[in-house]
Amino acid sequence: MPKLEVMFVQTDEPGGPFGAKSVSEISMDGIAPAMADAIHDATGIWMREVPFTPERVWRALQAV
Repeated sequence: MPKLEVMFVQTDEPGGPFGAKSVSEISMDGIAPAMADAIHDATGIWMREVPFTPERVWRALQAV
């Protein structure tokens, strides 16, 4: 997987309290690496391209 870089941009959100923005999208940053790690733990292969479809996992297993 490519290196992930998270950047915070300071801006004010007129709809939020005191200009605050939602940070719920931050939780999305860890999903792909966590899934890749789980696939590796289960199969011993590293998936380096998302989405992790069953076909891609199958092909990676066949290549080993």
